[in-house]
Amino acid sequence: MFTPDEAVSFLAGALPDVPVGTDPRAAARLAERCGYLPLALSVLAGHVRNTDGWTLTDHADRLDERRHQQRLDSGVEFALSLSYQHLPADRQRLLRLAALHPGQDFDAYAAAALTGTRLVTARTRLGHLRRDHLLQESGRDRYSFHDLVRTYAAGRAQDQDRPAERRAALTRLFDHYLAVSAAAVNVLDPAERHWRPPVPATDTPAPELTDPHTATVWLDTERSTLTAVAAHTAAHGWPGHTVRLSRTLCSYFNDSGHFSSAVTVHGHARQAALYGGDRAGQAHAMRDLGYAYLRLGDHEMASTHLEPALDLFRELRDPLGEARALTSLGYVADRTGDYPQAIARKRHALTLYRQEGDRLGQTRALLGLGISLRRIGDFADAIDCYQQNLTLARQSGDLRTVASTLNNLGVVETQLERYDDAHTHLQHALTLYRQFASRAGEAHALDNLGLLHNRHDQPEAATACHHQARAHAGLGRAHHALGHTDQARHHCQQAAAFYTDLGTPEADEVRARLAALSTDTRTT
Repeated sequence: MFTPDEAVSFLAGALPDVPVGTDPRAAARLAERCGYLPLALSVLAGHVRNTDGWTLTDHADRLDERRHQQRLDSGVEFALSLSYQHLPADRQRLLRLAALHPGQDFDAYAAAALTGTRLVTARTRLGHLRRDHLLQESGRDRYSFHDLVRTYAAGRAQDQDRPAERRAALTRLFDHYLAVSAAAVNVLDPAERHWRPPVPATDTPAPELTDPHTATVWLDTERSTLTAVAAHTAAHGWPGHTVRLSRTLCSYFNDSGHFSSAVTVHGHARQAALYGGDRAGQAHAMRDLGYAYLRLGDHEMASTHLEPALDLFRELRDPLGEARALTSLGYVADRTGDYPQAIARKRHALTLYRQEGDRLGQTRALLGLGISLRRIGDFADAIDCYQQNLTLARQSGDLRTVASTLNNLGVVETQLERYDDAHTHLQHALTLYRQFASRAGEAHALDNLGLLHNRHDQPEAATACHHQARAHAGLGRAHHALGHTDQARHHCQQAAAFYTDLGTPEADEVRARLAALSTDTRTT
């Protein structure tokens, strides 16, 4: 391919007498629409010379129209056809099937799944296609299409590959993403494995995700692709894949804080389950969707999904699903200040989990119950819940719940001015969160350590913790304690903007602090 400047220079030399027209960037637009491919630009230049009375702007507008209509200019198609026809049959097939991929880019594992080949074979053919300028390298071992090439290759797939062959290729691809997602989440959160749907192994190549770091990197890298897969499978006849992918990714979304992605994926799962008549899938998708809205601070939307999920779980006689919905509704009640309802719902969930013998559920319900009890000032009962929870979670090897319990226990001890115990528990929680790569948990623990240092009259140490968490709200509190009013105001303004964008209830608290700072005349 030409560089953009080379392509524009080529057109200027090939079309010296053609007027530019009203758009001074017309030549640049033409070059971009031809993908900077020399042959495509040569064919286009010949077409322009043979079209009397048209300006470069006219031709650029025509290509834009065809692009919006998913049509290729005849010159571009001719140039791509010449390149395509000179490819061996195996590379032609890879190019066609890769164009069906719903994501923006893909790796060699996805290519191997689409074509049903070995990984080394897929990598070799991808390398040839990149050298032929029919694929672009978007990262290490990642590839993408220019829009024109994708449109052309997808058209060839429609013409040359039978519908059953295309569907089989995409099914292998979606099986691959589902299986690797399940493997990654099982590494990150093995305790919740029995809450997730079973996912069969595939016979296509898959990356080895043996530790939390590699699992997190894979999920973070593929998150936009997995979202696109959820949308495609929901709309094109793979509803079971959508539902299982949604449930599989739930704990990853919750722990990583990607709640906007969670809303999208769970929303697609809800629609897929609805159209497929999968009532259990609907219930789980609404529960997960409601929890994502809760974490985004939209309590009304959370209740809108959680209440019918609860009703549906009861109709389905699914006590574990009912308990999970009750626990989530208990958190909604926490956020709206209805602590009696929050405690009642979490106690009900705890009873159901105990009846079903689900230790994981018991730990989650006890953790939530302790939070509600702490918020009404019942510190003794809150600590009792946390102590019971630590015993259960340690017995079952659920380090995530151990970390969350230690984190919340440290908050109670900070409020009771038991600073040494609080520091020990919060530091232990931070170590565990880092051990299994929980960014959200690490930020919470750092923020709580910062609050502890503030309460213990150690504002410099508090600032260090909040810097690590990038918690503007915490930095505002720490700078205020140091007497740095201007810096406190700056961080509170940043925090207020951040929380407002997220729609979380902390926005009101930070605004109130800003109002108080406006009357403070101290400066740095």
